[in-house]
Amino acid sequence: MWIAVSINILTLCFYKYTGFFFEMIRLFTDLPLSSNLPSLPLGVSFFTFTGISYILDVYNNIEEHERNLITFSAYMAMFPKLLQGPITRYKQVRTELQQPRYLPEGILVGARRFIAGLAKKVLLADSLGVATTKIFNADISALGADLAWFGLIAYTLQIYLDFSGYTDMAIGLGKIFGFTLPENFNFPYISKSISEFWRRWHMTLTAWFRTYLFLPLEFARKKNKYLRQQSNLLIVFLLTGLWHGASWNFVVWGIYFGLILALEASGINKLIKKLPILVQHFYTLVLVMIGWVFFRLVDIQDWGLFFKALLGHNGISGITTFRSLNIIYYIPFIIPSGVLCFPLLNKFKDKIERNSGIWLMLLDIFYLCLFIFTLTYILAKGFNAFMYAQF
Repeated sequence: MWIAVSINILTLCFYKYTGFFFEMIRLFTDLPLSSNLPSLPLGVSFFTFTGISYILDVYNNIEEHERNLITFSAYMAMFPKLLQGPITRYKQVRTELQQPRYLPEGILVGARRFIAGLAKKVLLADSLGVATTKIFNADISALGADLAWFGLIAYTLQIYLDFSGYTDMAIGLGKIFGFTLPENFNFPYISKSISEFWRRWHMTLTAWFRTYLFLPLEFARKKNKYLRQQSNLLIVFLLTGLWHGASWNFVVWGIYFGLILALEASGINKLIKKLPILVQHFYTLVLVMIGWVFFRLVDIQDWGLFFKALLGHNGISGITTFRSLNIIYYIPFIIPSGVLCFPLLNKFKDKIERNSGIWLMLLDIFYLCLFIFTLTYILAKGFNAFMYAQF
């Protein structure tokens, strides 16, 4: 077990953290080290975590090992989830791998989910991505409060729509081929605390760290009476930050959320629950958006400049403007993107699918038109890589 897990971890570390390791050595020793960084295999963070979960489940007798190499390989290399998840445990797809069933209803449900995810990614996330790239690549010190807030709001929506759009496409493709992949998002921006946010955002990664790191740490340190849970949360989210990338901004991002979760676990969460609902939502959304600043801006020296811009240090409108960046066109995309962060449309769609009839036929016509329009948009505007492909 230790050998197998170590091989997976070393593979991940070699491809993802070699440059970061050399940078730290140069920082603390001044040695003139240099390295030719290896190309990052697509989906390396996801297929290594998938492999580790299988090894540990078999070792702990949670799952019986798979004797058919082709079936096991299909699980490891299942293309819908390979690049960006959702991180899937073997028990979640074992039956469907061993006894595949292709149902017409599943194909229809999967096609609708795929089209919805594709549209979220291409029409909304990519459009917002054009605007956020121009804003964050501009001179941060010249941003006014208007551009800074628009950039932060647009990026907050972009990263959710991009990643959840991929997950919708993966789950949809899984349904088409007869597999039920786990959900990865549950409208995280409606959360009322950071703890709830991480139960709704990237749910399979959170579940992975909880199952294979947090709970074992809790058990191993059960004799520690003081700050055990809080320190374990810090360890988990430090590693969560590193999982996202070999860069100090991701380390700080992970520690930032680890500290907030540790504080909430210390009793602040009870105080938060006594506040009005709108205040709870506001508290969560503000902290999440601050976290996205650390996530998006790689250069640490830019953080202070950006926060100053948000607070109006450069005025409501700075030297750089919407017109100078040519992003006025993208402002209306905020509205439909914001609407998709709430479950209202999803509940309406589910109700139509349950009742079928003429409304379901109209829904399918809508999806078909949306698919054609999205393909036309791709041909006209091009296609940007998924954001989480780099992780």
